[in-house]
Amino acid sequence: MAFLTQNASGEAAVIGSFVRNQLAQVRSTVHGLTDEQWHQRSTVSEFTLAALVAHVGEVAEQYGVGIEAAVGGPADYSEGITEGEGGPVTGRSGEDLLAEFDRRVAGFSTLLERVESGVIPLDGLVPVPAAAWFPKDLTHWEVRWVLLHVATEVARHAGHADIIRESIDGKGAYELNALADGEQWPPWGNGHWTDSEWTGGE
Repeated sequence: MAFLTQNASGEAAVIGSFVRNQLAQVRSTVHGLTDEQWHQRSTVSEFTLAALVAHVGEVAEQYGVGIEAAVGGPADYSEGITEGEGGPVTGRSGEDLLAEFDRRVAGFSTLLERVESGVIPLDGLVPVPAAAWFPKDLTHWEVRWVLLHVATEVARHAGHADIIRESIDGKGAYELNALADGEQWPPWGNGHWTDSEWTGGE
């Protein structure tokens, strides 16, 4: 069951498992969409799935920059994280946006492997981006704080993406996880979910 975070042992591996799972949840929300649906505003929110996927990919990439800085890399954050201005998505195809997302997530996953192996310590210090919404006297976070922040921010956006997708064609997270993994839907037979329970099916 893809929606269930994979079991892991040890603090770094458990945190990494939750981060990867939430990133995968965001990816599954765009499964099977046309380019037009990627850019459809299906709710009152300004966000489209195109904008959300681009933003979440940038979150992973840019907080990865900060984690690299904890072990001597340059803290060259983009304006997307210091000014809140992400790159434009208008006119970009779903295929292009997904390829960029996958590239960014693959880089972050490699970084997680280094944290899990101990090459990057969880108590390493990550420089805080020079953004107006962070306290002026806050200079560093621990790597573990950054990873938990990424997990929670991505989870928030995954839920947001779920609502946008359901408003487009009615497909929910459980179904999309199954379809993205090439599994039968529904797995329990021909029943359906109501607001309170599973009904029908064999």
